[in-house]
Amino acid sequence: MTQKTCPQCDCTTLRYQGNYGYWECLDCGHVWALDADDPDYGDSITYVYQDTSLCGTCNGGGLIQEEGELLCCPNCDGTGSIG
Repeated sequence: MTQKTCPQCDCTTLRYQGNYGYWECLDCGHVWALDADDPDYGDSITYVYQDTSLCGTCNGGGLIQEEGELLCCPNCDGTGSIG
């Protein structure tokens, strides 16, 4: 996609930064990007999810540290899981 004018000042003196996928107006300094110009636009997205069966207090470990001591997690009774 080719950008012809700055969306802020309507100037035509533009520079495209191909390595980063953004446009820069040489008159007012405004920078912007278009999704289609992003070099990583087509890359897949990795989703991070949390295992909902694990205890959120001890992160599934069953133990928590309190004042330097390892104690059985009171939320999951030391099992590390909820349910």
